[in-house]
Amino acid sequence: MLALIFMLTLAFAFAFQVIPPILTFVVSSLGLTHGQAGALMSLFALPGIFVSIPGGILAKAYGTKHVGIFSLALVFAGTILSGLADGFMLLAFGRVIAGIGAMTIAIIAPQALSSWFEGKELGMAMGVFHAALPLAVIVAHNSFGRLAESLGWRMPLFISAGYSLIALVVFSLFYPQEMDERDWTKPALAENLLAIKTLNTPMWLVALIWLFYNASAISYTTFASDYYIAEGYSVGFSGFLTSLFMLASLFVGPLIGSFIDRVGRELYFIAAGAVSMAIWIFLVPRVGWNPLILGVLIGFSSVMIPTPVFSTIPRFLSHEESGLGFGLASTLSNIGILVGPFVVGIVYDKLQQHQTGFDLMALLALVVAGLAIFLQRFTTEKTML
Repeated sequence: MLALIFMLTLAFAFAFQVIPPILTFVVSSLGLTHGQAGALMSLFALPGIFVSIPGGILAKAYGTKHVGIFSLALVFAGTILSGLADGFMLLAFGRVIAGIGAMTIAIIAPQALSSWFEGKELGMAMGVFHAALPLAVIVAHNSFGRLAESLGWRMPLFISAGYSLIALVVFSLFYPQEMDERDWTKPALAENLLAIKTLNTPMWLVALIWLFYNASAISYTTFASDYYIAEGYSVGFSGFLTSLFMLASLFVGPLIGSFIDRVGRELYFIAAGAVSMAIWIFLVPRVGWNPLILGVLIGFSSVMIPTPVFSTIPRFLSHEESGLGFGLASTLSNIGILVGPFVVGIVYDKLQQHQTGFDLMALLALVVAGLAIFLQRFTTEKTML
């Protein structure tokens, strides 16, 4: 089942990350501003603010299979629509449609894993789950830019749509129906949404950590390639440098999950990773170091955050509340994704330089560290944080 959830999550990740590697080509072809370019990432996350919590509730009521199939269909339709666009409005509309499906996947996947895996297996499962986005980033940034350069910027969008269609067919055929039919109930959406205010303070702090991390990380992966191209590097090498942000996550993420299963201390990982991530991002436009070195350092810093964040949620909440907790974290992360790239793009349009944008990314990462340190006040020996 872990493999099916990984495949499902990869469809979300490819649809999400298809834009950054081709950003320079889309901007020049359609005459977009950097603010509009950032908005293409932000608009993808916009539906997540509204559908993440209802998506988790609906999956619990009707089953992951049914909600997953519908979500994959939306990802396919929206990505195809974006690939056919000849202007910003249609491109943006397609991103919103794909975002509705993708952001629903982002919440139902970890929710399903938290019900299948418990205790010492949960960290490992979350580590494998979180390897999907890094894999998509690595593949996209090392191939989609080159494809856009040779075959046009639409081709990567069509390839991403093709993968989501394959995932739709495989998921429909092989996800076990009986796993979803055991406890179907009519979803009490209003009642469950009102229950958000009953979630404890630590859960809200975890969700805020996820918000600021995504605001920083997605801003970086959105504009790093554009920065490196502006600095004179080739499209292919610029994409590779950006993909280093996620390279460590692909291999180290599951190992961190297994280590956390044994020793806990999730918040120490989050704080240390966020501080070092802020330092290296701040230095990118300021020092003459080999960009490969900074890319690797940023990647190894960032990998210390996602798996620990998602491993803390089931520890703070009961099994019945976990879906709501994952929904809250996803909702707030989408606010971060919505605001981060858009603001960084606007800053570039105003100042015509990337340095201030990198400063903002570093500041957001420092906020993550501060929240993790503050969250320590609410932990006990029992939570093993």
